[in-house]
Amino acid sequence: MRLHPTLLKPLPWAGAICSGLLLALCFAPWEYPNLVWIALLPLVWAVWSLPAEAPRARAFQLGAVTGTVFYTSAFYWLASLAPLFSSPALNGLPLLLGAYLGLYPALWAFLISRPPAPGSSAAGTSIKNVAFAVRAAGAWVALDWIRGWLLSGFSWNSLGVALHNNLALIQIADLFGALGITFVIVFANLTIALVVRRIFNEASVHALPRLRIELMTLILLLGMCVSYGIRCVFNPPAVETLPLRAVTLQPNIPQTQKFDPSQEDDVFGTIDRLMSVVETIHPRPDIVLWPEATLPRGMFADEESRRFVLRQANRTELPLLLGSLEEVPREGHPDELVHRNSAVLLSDYATNVQSYQKRHLVPFGEYLPFRDIFPNFVRELIPGDIDPGAAPKVLELDKPTIKIGALVCFEDSLQRETRDIVRAGAQVLVNITNDAWFAQTAGSAQHFANAHLRSVEARLPMLRSTNTGVTCSIDAFGRVESHIDPFSEGIDTLSVRVPIQPQLSVYSRFGDLWIIACAFNGIALWPRKRKADLAAAKSGSAV
Repeated sequence: MRLHPTLLKPLPWAGAICSGLLLALCFAPWEYPNLVWIALLPLVWAVWSLPAEAPRARAFQLGAVTGTVFYTSAFYWLASLAPLFSSPALNGLPLLLGAYLGLYPALWAFLISRPPAPGSSAAGTSIKNVAFAVRAAGAWVALDWIRGWLLSGFSWNSLGVALHNNLALIQIADLFGALGITFVIVFANLTIALVVRRIFNEASVHALPRLRIELMTLILLLGMCVSYGIRCVFNPPAVETLPLRAVTLQPNIPQTQKFDPSQEDDVFGTIDRLMSVVETIHPRPDIVLWPEATLPRGMFADEESRRFVLRQANRTELPLLLGSLEEVPREGHPDELVHRNSAVLLSDYATNVQSYQKRHLVPFGEYLPFRDIFPNFVRELIPGDIDPGAAPKVLELDKPTIKIGALVCFEDSLQRETRDIVRAGAQVLVNITNDAWFAQTAGSAQHFANAHLRSVEARLPMLRSTNTGVTCSIDAFGRVESHIDPFSEGIDTLSVRVPIQPQLSVYSRFGDLWIIACAFNGIALWPRKRKADLAAAKSGSAV
C-alpha cells in the first residue's frame, strides 16, 4: 500500500506532532498512561513513510518535532516561574527546555529510519524484526539515560514513569530501574509497528500466521514482567522489619508569601498552629517531618529563626527533620564558608544536630551554570550559587534505631542519587521538597510520579514531606498508603515498615550497567552504507 508522494508531504509532520501529544497525555495533568503503548506509532509511521531517496536528516527533524511537542506540553508548568520572578521571558522556558530535550527523540528517529529488509524466509523476517525492535528499544533507553546526566541532567518523564501506578509491571524496576519499564514500552511500540508494516507489505491472508514470532516474543516479555511483579507483591521474601511512625506537615504556603518579608510572621504562625496539633497526637510518633524551605530564610539565617525551630522541636520532645539552607566550611578550605541546601535532623531536645547536604542542585534555580557568559539581568535572577554536598550521608535516628536516607527537593526523582544513599546504608528514604514554585500546576504530580519508582528500585519504603503535595508514604512495592490532598494545609501520620537489615536490590547493587548493552544495540542501528540503506528502504518503506 503506497500513498502518492504529494499526499505524504504534510502527513509525516502531522504524525510527529500526534506522537508528541500522545506522549504528553500519558502524564499529569491528563494522565492517560495506557496511551504510552501506542504513542510512538505515529512517529514511527512518519519516519518510515519518507521516500527512499529522502535524506535521513528528515527523520531527525520529525523526531525533533515529536520531542519538542511532548516536552513543551508536559513541562508547561515551568512558565509559572514568569509571574513569580516578574520576568515575562520565563514564559518561554517550556519551549526552550522542550527544544533541547527534543534532540533525544530526534536522534532516535534518525537511528530507526531504515526498518529491516525482509529475510530469506518468513522466520528470518520475523527474527530480523524482533532484533530491530530490541535495538530500537535499547537505543531509546540509552538516549534517555544520557538525558539523565548530560549537562547536569533532566530525566523526568521517562516513558516508564507513565506506568507508575501499574503495580504488577513496575516491579521489574528492582532489577533494571525505571528505564527497564521504558525498554518494554518502546519494544512493544516497535513490535506493533513492525507487525502492521509486515501485514501491509505482504497484503495476504497468510501474513498473520507468519507473525507468530513477533507476537509471541512481545506476549512472552509482557507475561514475564507481569508474572514477576505479581510474585513480588503477593509472595515477597521474608524480611524482619520494625515500624516507623512519622507526622508530616503540609503547610501549603505559596512561594509568593515566602518571598514577601512582611508575611514572614504569617508563615511562622502557620507552622506554630500545625505543631500545636502535632502535640496532641497519640500514640506518640517517632519523628516529625517538615518540608524543604519551611521557613523563608532557613533556621540558620538569624537568631529568631533558630529559636523558633528549637522551640517547636522541644515542645513535642520528638526528633524533627526539616529542610534549611546551611552555612558550612568548604571541604579542604575551613576558612571559606559556603551555603548548602540541607536536610537537618534535630534530636535529644535539639542538642544533637545532623545534616545531609543536597548533592544534585537545580541548574538555573540553585546555581547558574556558566555564570560569566550570561547578561546581568539573568545573573540577577540567581544572585548567588548554592554549593553541592560532597558525599551521600545517612541520618541516624535513635528511637527506633533507623538510618534515614534523606533526599532533598527533586533528588527523589534521580536514580543515581537515590542509589548512592541506599548504598550508604539507608533503611528508609525520606524526601523533603517544596514544589510551591510552580503554583497549583501539574509540577507536583509529575514530581511524585518520577519519585514513585525509587521505592521499588531500592525495595525500601519512602516518606514524602512536601509544602503543597504530594505528601505521602510509599511502601517497598510502590503502594501509596497514606497521603494529604495536594494544595491543602494539613498534617498526617505516616506509618511504614522499615527493614532491620535491608538487602541491596539488583538495581541498587549494579545500577545501570545493563544500559551498556542497550547502547551497543543502538549503535548497531547507525547507518553504514548509503547504498544498503536505500535497498532496505525500497524493499518495504511504505505502510
